[in-house]
Amino acid sequence: MHTLTYLVAAIDLGSNSFHVTVVDTAEAPYRIVSRSGEKVQLAAGLDEQGFLSQEAIDRGLNCLQRLVPKLKQVALKNCHVVATNTLRVAHNRMHFIRQAEAILGVPIRVLTGEEEASLIFSGVVGEVSSSDYQLRKKLVIDIGGGSTELILGQQHPQHLQSFPMGCVAFSSQFFPHRKIQQSYIQNAVEAAKNIIDKATLSDSWDSWQMCIGSSGTIKALAGLSTLTDHGMPYLDLASMNQVEDQLLAFENLDEVVIEGLRPDRGEVLPAGYAILKGIMLSLKLDRIYFSSGALREGVLLRALQPDT
Repeated sequence: MHTLTYLVAAIDLGSNSFHVTVVDTAEAPYRIVSRSGEKVQLAAGLDEQGFLSQEAIDRGLNCLQRLVPKLKQVALKNCHVVATNTLRVAHNRMHFIRQAEAILGVPIRVLTGEEEASLIFSGVVGEVSSSDYQLRKKLVIDIGGGSTELILGQQHPQHLQSFPMGCVAFSSQFFPHRKIQQSYIQNAVEAAKNIIDKATLSDSWDSWQMCIGSSGTIKALAGLSTLTDHGMPYLDLASMNQVEDQLLAFENLDEVVIEGLRPDRGEVLPAGYAILKGIMLSLKLDRIYFSSGALREGVLLRALQPDT
């Protein structure tokens, strides 16, 4: 099958999931043709010495084999593949990357934490439609499987910080035997709060006018809230406490099934919730909006508008 030059793809090899977004660039800035993704939980295969298990590598490679058909009409030069925290820190990442590049036929760019944060910010800003919100200085929070990014800026990122805490890593660390207990959630909240408390954030981090969350964890949490403003869903501490009550109704991570929640998101939601709650407490956030834009949208915008 011949390729279509107006199609562009962003492939995100995340610590929790792998995702492919294909867009049609014949319409400015683009129109989404397809979105696909699978839970891989690469971060769960990272041992204490920082090596990926063969099982995790196989999960990732098998997932890519299934995602490749989604790219069959996209020219290789229009496929932009990025990898995040787990492949950033794994000592044996090249063992995975060489095989993954052979499957995809294109090079994989392993992002630094700062590059990842910058692309996320671009993706978030690109999806904020209210002109009033576009003009405000924004604090963007993105909770991934292996890391959390905080980004401050208006139209462009001005301050970036990446933290080594993610929903897959926290699930393993704070929920022994995959059990859900209030004390486990509280320990994870305190750990996240302490990580942010100890960060040397300059005074300029206090100057944001609105806080926006992005990516799967915050999307899932915002989906459980009924609060909206200017058409944007948001969370506050009261709605977060209601989410915690819902989570505590389950005894273990594998049981977390909530209406409106994607099945593969449930098991990492308690850890993701704890990270967000810890950040809210540390930075004294009273409201977090949700934007559908994130890393893949930032990759696409940067590919189509290199000067942004």
